[in-house]
Amino acid sequence: MAVIFYFSGTGNSFSVARKLGKELDARVEGISGYLREPYTVEDELVGFVTPVFCLALPPVVKTFLEKVHLVKPVYIFGVATMGAMAGQTLSQAENILSLRGLSLNAGFKIALPDSSIVFPTTAKVNSKMLSDEETEVAKMALAVKKRAENDHKSSFLLVGNMVESVGWWVMKNFYGIDRKTVSTDKCIQCGLCVKICPADCIKMKDEYPFFSENCVSCYACAQWCPMQAISLGKLIPDEKTQYGHPQVNAEEIALQKETK
Repeated sequence: MAVIFYFSGTGNSFSVARKLGKELDARVEGISGYLREPYTVEDELVGFVTPVFCLALPPVVKTFLEKVHLVKPVYIFGVATMGAMAGQTLSQAENILSLRGLSLNAGFKIALPDSSIVFPTTAKVNSKMLSDEETEVAKMALAVKKRAENDHKSSFLLVGNMVESVGWWVMKNFYGIDRKTVSTDKCIQCGLCVKICPADCIKMKDEYPFFSENCVSCYACAQWCPMQAISLGKLIPDEKTQYGHPQVNAEEIALQKETK
């Protein structure tokens, strides 16, 4: 029995998880859905695919690794989908698991188009990353099938935590990503942002999106908005910075919050 958990805003991590699921004959489940309705995971092969936030694990993935109830995993692996660098993402995962008496047997990194809006990937590099995805995933799957182990981590150092803290401070205090707004001139009131939000922190109010607490900073609302009507503080997606994985659609992103 095998399962692969994922967290995804723009589709990169979901795409990798789905491809790995096919290669490894594993079911694929959203981390948001699991946290909504936890259960005992009895699979022997457990994987997780996560994006990189501020060179580290997204807070929601940290919570998942701290709480997921694993009873008999024989082999655990993690995959970091990154725009350029994974930082201490896998090291943090290893540390969280080790505190629970579990081991991260292998970790992998795969470069895919950056979805941060701040550092958009150029069209040429974007195309190269996406064309290499199948090959890179196949390599990971082969290693997992062989139950290969690797050192897979960047150093888990104090400086890593400092970089993460500074990164979040910049995103929240300089870019103001917590101050979400919607342009009523652009919004077509389609409700797609409500549907895809993994944290259910967007509701329709007076016919327009209203943003409440518990945002997990996945950027799905702004990146999938068909009218580019949602701003995350100073971050406003446009033709060059709006990104969604070309093999994934918004409806599939919405599935990650479904419980199994």
